[in-house]
Amino acid sequence: MGKYKIRVKVEFVECDEAESNSPMKQNDGSFEMSIDGADAISIDNCETTALRTSYEAIRDALSEHLSQVSKKKPSKKPKHK
Repeated sequence: MGKYKIRVKVEFVECDEAESNSPMKQNDGSFEMSIDGADAISIDNCETTALRTSYEAIRDALSEHLSQVSKKKPSKKPKHK
């Protein structure tokens, strides 16, 4: 079985969107959640939102990964006698 690399990127981007109550999956496969300006300057609120959003992204990525791995045929190695 091959090796795998796990990549995570978290960004805080200023926007004009309304607050969201839960992370939403985007067309590119990323997840986003919008918070208001007051929450954006609170380390606790930023951390909570980042963790909630990351959790959804991780669960989605794990599901996709395990689905793809299960579709692969195991390599058949010759038995040595």
